[in-house]
Amino acid sequence: MKSCIRARWVVGVAFLTMVVGLVAADKDPIRTKLTGLEETTATINTTASGEFKATISEDGTSIKYEETWQDLSSTVTQSHIHFGRPALTGQIVLYLCSNLTPPTGVPTPQACPLASPATITGTLTEADVIASPVVGGQGIDAGAAGFAEMVKAIKTGSAYVNVHTINHPSGEIRGRLGHPRPGQHNSEDHGGHNH
Repeated sequence: MKSCIRARWVVGVAFLTMVVGLVAADKDPIRTKLTGLEETTATINTTASGEFKATISEDGTSIKYEETWQDLSSTVTQSHIHFGRPALTGQIVLYLCSNLTPPTGVPTPQACPLASPATITGTLTEADVIASPVVGGQGIDAGAAGFAEMVKAIKTGSAYVNVHTINHPSGEIRGRLGHPRPGQHNSEDHGGHNH
């Protein structure tokens, strides 16, 4: 009888430790360095750099972020989170800032600072998701479902953030988000460069 109780106690403690570890892992901020060497379709040789830090809420319904950049070649036009893996260009799903005409159907993003260095902060929710149809698009749903899809993409290394400038309208600096699956590397694993 005592050995059965002890075994249940050990299993219970092990389970609790596992759950606490998973919850603690989700509180770790997502971080990436932004560099021109990450840009697609053309790699950009630039002195510009930046950093993006984000924390996903425990319930997965919001992302608080801070993005910084410096030494850009020209004025920032916009910055966003894209759905796309390393070395691939993906659709814009979440705006961080814009000095251009934003898309309709989502809240107007904050204006990007015109000076460099600069820092922006904010919170993203399901209202900020730009959906993409399955046919002809990448299949990101609108609203809460699309936000959950992007949280998953961020956590698995299938999303990136970039900063667009007048001189580089497709993006001057970029960084991969999230914790990649086994066999993949975070940008911080190799001095900010994905392989």
